[in-house]
Amino acid sequence: LEENRDKLDSMADALMTYETIDSDQIDDIMSGNTPRRPANWDDDDSGSGETTKQKSSSTGDSIGGPASEH
Repeated sequence: LEENRDKLDSMADALMTYETIDSDQIDDIMSGNTPRRPANWDDDDSGSGETTKQKSSSTGDSIGGPASEH
């Protein structure tokens, strides 16, 4: 871990920014480059906090959402 601390920090930064990292980003990080955006990254500034999948499946039967709704 100590030998690759820079890569670990870069992965942590990518996860904080994108909440997920894909294989292309891992390849970037492992080769010493700044990770690119994930292929499916939606840079929507709507601020809703919902992903496209969550918006499309908003039935009362789904699991997830704030605990206060259950």
